[in-house]
Amino acid sequence: MTRKPRAPRAAVLLALAAAALGGACTNVTGDASHVAAIEFDSLPFPAVVTGDTLRDSLGRAAPLRAVALNTAGGVIPDPEVRYIALDTGITISPSGLVTAQARGGQVRIIASSGALQSISKTLVVARAPDSVRASGATRFTVEYTGVAPVASEALAVRLATRDTVGGVTGTQGWLVSFQAFFRGAAIAPTDTSLAVLLGDGTQRSRVDTTGTDGTASRRVSVRPLGLTQSLTDSIIVLATVRYRGAQVRGSPVRFVILVRPK
Repeated sequence: MTRKPRAPRAAVLLALAAAALGGACTNVTGDASHVAAIEFDSLPFPAVVTGDTLRDSLGRAAPLRAVALNTAGGVIPDPEVRYIALDTGITISPSGLVTAQARGGQVRIIASSGALQSISKTLVVARAPDSVRASGATRFTVEYTGVAPVASEALAVRLATRDTVGGVTGTQGWLVSFQAFFRGAAIAPTDTSLAVLLGDGTQRSRVDTTGTDGTASRRVSVRPLGLTQSLTDSIIVLATVRYRGAQVRGSPVRFVILVRPK
């Protein structure tokens, strides 16, 4: 019987390796446009006015935006995502623009793609803000001992609306921005040498959202080491509220914090 010549061992190993590599590539290849996860972490603004579209902090109409990820964790451009309101009071266009019809309340919204759904975000349907004023004192004194930071009392404002039956009420879910000034110059968000704006506890925050009564507040933490030219000085804080890009009546609210040694 005539035997066929054997293939060289090296050639056999190379052929097996090529087949294995080919099989591995086939198994890991995925569709880069397949939505494997949805991130819906924020809204353009926490509130929308009855009869208006949802707008960003600059007053521009802003659609909802979710991020869709593929199996490799990459962002999918222009994904097919739908936005669904779980409560009544708003309509959402195919492009994600929100329009409010209800007279007030909260609406939960989710982003959906195929069988996937995001966690819900809550949007407040609010009355149009009419005016803002201080809720309490506008002048404070902060006394320090040594170089340890000292926090002021809350600098509070109240945002009101007349778009209601029975008088003036607070506007809920509205952003109020706070800016600190020292000797006429704005203190940059990254500058912590003299004063920082605080939210809850020791968390640094320059923006607050009005509560159900329409109030928002921040505190100022003063660092005496920054007072290099005088032991006694003052810090000015302006609280600004805008609707459709324009400041509402009474904005900005001005606070004065006198800083002196105890």
